[in-house]
Amino acid sequence: MLEDSLFAGMDALAEGLPDVALRWLRTPAERARAAEGMVAGTQAIIADREQSADSWRWVRAEWQALQRHRDGVTLDAAGLPPALLALVKMLPDMSMKASDAGWLDATRKVHVATAAAYGIVLARNPRDPAQRLAGGRLWQRLHLRATARGIAMQPLNQMPERADREATTGLDPRFGRLLAELVGNDAWQALMPFRLGYPLNEAQPSPRRPVEDVLVA
Repeated sequence: MLEDSLFAGMDALAEGLPDVALRWLRTPAERARAAEGMVAGTQAIIADREQSADSWRWVRAEWQALQRHRDGVTLDAAGLPPALLALVKMLPDMSMKASDAGWLDATRKVHVATAAAYGIVLARNPRDPAQRLAGGRLWQRLHLRATARGIAMQPLNQMPERADREATTGLDPRFGRLLAELVGNDAWQALMPFRLGYPLNEAQPSPRRPVEDVLVA
């Protein structure tokens, strides 16, 4: 159970960032609706061959690829139990199909099944680069505060990714409507949903690039 004071403290982290805000989904009905959308979003991405392939390019299943890129999605950062992680690493290199199947399985059986609550980073105009940057600053503040309190957080971007796909391809805005329903305020739009709760497993560090590779002079 996450304390009310935790959410009040996190809401205060948006001070000084007028174009971004937070929306919490804490009731059983809100959590169930969000979970349904996240699983459906995962399924929709997997069923879209082009979008699935674009996601697959970020999976670093091989050690050589991880060392070369220093970014992306890795097994070590997936929060798997140690025995399962060791077993998966001994298997042959993962295919896109296997990765998609594992992602859907983890979304359904772990990510939404264990979330104590969900949050959404909001923006007045999520297509404005400055507001997206402000949303990233808010997420950094949130993640640092949560870590200090022993709470884990994980972005779950399936619904916004599908909403963007709908907008750029002229598809029926199914996920756009769902996000608007979850936000519940026409003045704001969803930028990044995430889950949070007290962790049962410890994830390994995510890959990072050296400072000299990302520092802008």
